[in-house]
Amino acid sequence: MTEFSGDPNAGESADKRALGLRLRKYVEVVVEDPLSSMLIRAAVADISETGMRVIADQYLPKGTKYTFTMKRAPFLKLRGEIRWVKASGSDNFQAGVLFVEVGDDERKRLANFLELERKRMTATSG
Repeated sequence: MTEFSGDPNAGESADKRALGLRLRKYVEVVVEDPLSSMLIRAAVADISETGMRVIADQYLPKGTKYTFTMKRAPFLKLRGEIRWVKASGSDNFQAGVLFVEVGDDERKRLANFLELERKRMTATSG
């Protein structure tokens, strides 16, 4: 994907992403800004072990760190930094999120979730 092209380390990030498949999975999330305590509703458009793409109805400034809480399985609460943002239609924005400060438990739960979803996709497409 070239969506991360605004990142000065885009080549390095693209190489890292190429190693891990991004799973297209719709999961509702609540985006929490710890500085203002503002909550924003969003949805995960795709996700990997290192980050995700979210769609939100509010602009999420590049470089800002948020807490993302998934409202259904795998019910993870992850910290992420906005790496890029672009308008998506008239009322929505897409944003690339790099996971930061992820604990071992969350990382394992995310990896397990992605593996189960990949197996399910393989089984249903075969």
